[in-house]
Order: sequence, then C-alpha cells, then structure tokens
Amino acid sequence: MKSLLSNISFKTDDGKLTEMFLTKAEEIAKKLNDGGRNIDISTTQYRKFYDKVLELSEKAEGLDKKDFDNKILPFVKMVVSKVAYSKSRRHCGNNFEMLMKDSIKKVNSEEELRNFKLFLESIIGFMPKK
Repeated sequence: MKSLLSNISFKTDDGKLTEMFLTKAEEIAKKLNDGGRNIDISTTQYRKFYDKVLELSEKAEGLDKKDFDNKILPFVKMVVSKVAYSKSRRHCGNNFEMLMKDSIKKVNSEEELRNFKLFLESIIGFMPKK
C-alpha cells in the first residue's frame, strides 16, 4: 500500500490527478476491499469517512486561505484521529489508516481538499457492491 501512496498529490496543476482518479483509485480499492476475504474496510464504514470529507469540502468552498486554515483545516487533520479510533474498534484496518494518514498530510488548501474528496469518491466507485 505504501508504494501506491508514494506519488499522491492533490494539486490540480501537477498532472497527477488523471492517474490517481483512474489507476491508483482502482488499485487502492482492491487493497481496501476485494469483495471477498480481504476486507480492510466495509463500503458502509468507508462512506462515513467520505461523507465527513465531503462535508468539510462543501464548507471550504469559497473561503480565502486564512479562513480555510482557521475554520476547516484543523477539522480535516482531525479526521486522522477519527480513523485511529475506528481502527482501535476494528472497523478498519492498516491499509485504510495508511491511505487516510498519508493523504490528509498532503491536504493544505481548499483545492487539495476538493481533489482529496474526489479521490475518495473514485476509490469507492471501484469498491465491490453487495
């Protein structure tokens, strides 16, 4: 999983989004939930985290950098603690925790938060449906 996350960037202008939304999202989805015996996180639990990121992204729309840094970014970073708690309760595994920690470290602007949200959306699109 670590190698899948090594080149992740949520900046729009670095040219990595297409690969991330297609290739990396599919590879990560298979690591998180292959529909069989290898389930690191259920789609239901995954969606709870996606919904939180979606909520923060919607609140961030149109904010200037200062407001984003003060009103949104702390809560984006707090998602890492929510993932750690979820893992301690055995609701998710190491791969999901690594995905979220490594990704959230790279979110420092409204644009990056929006692209992170879209990346999570791409991953769930590749996860198996019940």
